[in-house]
Amino acid sequence: MGYAKVSVTIPREIYEEIRDFSIRHDVKLSHVVTEALSEKLRKIREEDLIDKINKVYKDPEVAIEQHRIAESIADSTNVEELPW
Repeated sequence: MGYAKVSVTIPREIYEEIRDFSIRHDVKLSHVVTEALSEKLRKIREEDLIDKINKVYKDPEVAIEQHRIAESIADSTNVEELPW
């Protein structure tokens, strides 16, 4: 993986907090920032995926099909056999 240098402006309080964290935990400041950005990007991708899924399920035809499948599963499942 390659690396790139970035110059950003952040509030001093946030800078001091991540700097203090990196000192206390003996990790590089760049590692703390990279981890935080990676986690934020993961959450954004997850939210985007959930939005896409929700859009699909808002489609009336998909909702009808999902209801039909759920009924079919319920009709063919013996509740007494379920582990819970």
